[in-house]
Amino acid sequence: MSAGDVYFSRLQVGRVSVGADGSLGFSYDPDWQATPGAFPISLSMPLGDDIYPSHVISPWLANLLPEEEQLDVLTRSLGRSRADVLGLLSEIGGDTAGALSFGEPSDPAAWRYVPLTEFYDTGDPDEALEKHFEDLEHRPFLAGEEGIRLSLAGGQKKTALAVLDSEGCPVLRLPEKGDQLALPLAGAPSTIILKPDNPRLPGITENEVYCLRLAGAIGLRAAEASIVATAKRAAICVLRYDRRVTRYGGIQRIHQEDFAQANSLPPGRKYEHGTVRGLSLQEILDTGRRLGPRSALDLLDQVIFNILVANTDAHAKNYSLLLPLREGPRLSPLYDVSTVLGWPAVVQKYAQHLAGKRRKPGEMAARHWEMIARTSGFRPADVQDRVQELVDRMVAARVGVKHDVASIPGASDGYVGEAAEMIERNALRIAGRLPRQPRKTGS
Repeated sequence: MSAGDVYFSRLQVGRVSVGADGSLGFSYDPDWQATPGAFPISLSMPLGDDIYPSHVISPWLANLLPEEEQLDVLTRSLGRSRADVLGLLSEIGGDTAGALSFGEPSDPAAWRYVPLTEFYDTGDPDEALEKHFEDLEHRPFLAGEEGIRLSLAGGQKKTALAVLDSEGCPVLRLPEKGDQLALPLAGAPSTIILKPDNPRLPGITENEVYCLRLAGAIGLRAAEASIVATAKRAAICVLRYDRRVTRYGGIQRIHQEDFAQANSLPPGRKYEHGTVRGLSLQEILDTGRRLGPRSALDLLDQVIFNILVANTDAHAKNYSLLLPLREGPRLSPLYDVSTVLGWPAVVQKYAQHLAGKRRKPGEMAARHWEMIARTSGFRPADVQDRVQELVDRMVAARVGVKHDVASIPGASDGYVGEAAEMIERNALRIAGRLPRQPRKTGS
């Protein structure tokens, strides 16, 4: 085994090589390619005998690491350079986004889960969780702790844990009464992601959970989400969609990659705007077409929904695809959605150009949807009809979803109501600029 070995469970998928000049390369293991159900690690790196060069594998690896301040804290705690992507993954890449582990295999026989109460030596689950949140301020993912090798992308503070039932067995569901939250050790798969609230974004927990549950209520595939609260703070709790339950009741990872990885872009190019451009909205929708007709339409729904709720941070890493065993690639559920309308200091213009220009979502008019449709290969009338249909569903679902989220222990009814009202107002404003469809009358 070496730092450059890449594994799916016990199987070696391939190896990342390091050249004399520090450049990286990736090649698949022949035995992996002969394995029934073998999948590529990326749309940008199909199975085959090629050695994929540094400009392909390096950004793909970098997208598995945290970003911004989180990466700074992580590298300081580990004593490594930000540029040493492979070295960082060799230390923390045991449980990443998707199914792969780095540096050593993930052997189910060695997996262990340690309840937070045991790890922090307290009988109070709330106290243990609060101590864990405090730990994250100084050690993202508890980096350096023996047996813990976790990595999650993004700049927000977060952690990956597992839910254990009353008998101490890992389960793939949101936490329920009587469950325990636990740290996965020795490469064991996490089952949930927790994102503590952010004082700079008041109401973020209620906001994101409302958005995701609203998406589910109107028929979009969205990550399951809830709120986990202590006496001091609340956190968004998201069920990992890149996990599944096996026929024997175990937890198995499903491989995934985000759209930046699929297009060989580093995390610094996740936004379209900037001196070094990232994916445009057309390029995002074109990526969906590579996944087949069903996923292409599902992706269009995700884009429309992000605009309707004013999720202006819907960058290339907030869209992903799954590469499961024995199946072709398909779009991942919607995730990381929140409206920015209640935070004036947050960027109010969308992550990509909308109809050729930086715009606030609420500025969208019929001609803008028509331009998006034509440049992306959709019929304008179909796109406009779909926008109206989703708005109608959002209005119909608002009261039920608002009550559902407000009833979660730890949720603030005021924040839920604020998010619901702002989202509906924005969606209705957009729908109000669509052409009125003639009413169908009976004979």
